[in-house]
Amino acid sequence: MDLESWKPDDNARRFATLIATALGVFVFVALWLGLTWNPLMAALAGAAAGIVLRPLLALLLRGMFGR
Repeated sequence: MDLESWKPDDNARRFATLIATALGVFVFVALWLGLTWNPLMAALAGAAAGIVLRPLLALLLRGMFGR
């Protein structure tokens, strides 16, 4: 896979998805194990965090990867 052939929007979208997923999983584990939330509620909060952060990260990364 040639990363240089991707457009800046492609890079921003893919990395935003990757980072938002990792942060969503972190939120899930932190709420579930750290604050002893119900696993279902923690999973919903983690998913919501990922959904909210993905567009924001895409905008930020699009600005960083812009040429």
